[in-house]
Amino acid sequence: VTPTDRAKIFELLNAGGYFYPHEMAYGMGLFDEHLLKGESSSYQFMLYEDAERILACGCFGALPLTDHRYHLHWFVVAAGNHGQGIGRKLETAIVTRIRMQGGVKVYAEISNRPYHAHARKFYENCGYRRGTIIPDYYGAGDDKLLYVKDV
Repeated sequence: VTPTDRAKIFELLNAGGYFYPHEMAYGMGLFDEHLLKGESSSYQFMLYEDAERILACGCFGALPLTDHRYHLHWFVVAAGNHGQGIGRKLETAIVTRIRMQGGVKVYAEISNRPYHAHARKFYENCGYRRGTIIPDYYGAGDDKLLYVKDV
């Protein structure tokens, strides 16, 4: 990723209507740290692009204080490109990178909000198992669902 990708990633996060403004700001903060620190950053990014735009983006990193566990911080596919296999290709590339870095598990968290149902199904179709549910984590009635995948 390069600094010129910043605006494209913001547009990707913003266009689908799946993220609150504070969630997008947090995601862009992860991107900025990655640009600032480079390889020493806790956050790694992978993109799926066509000739003109970023179609999907994933941010992941090793979890501190764990034994080779990774967290998939962000994963987004352009709204008009859902169901085309782009997400699966990017998720497979991320998991391959995690495995090459010695990772043995990857965790993804997601809200139980109704409009995230497609994302929950995506993770399940990629082999993630639903683990812990933390009630009201993001707000009243907005539970945090933790998914895990063996890599």
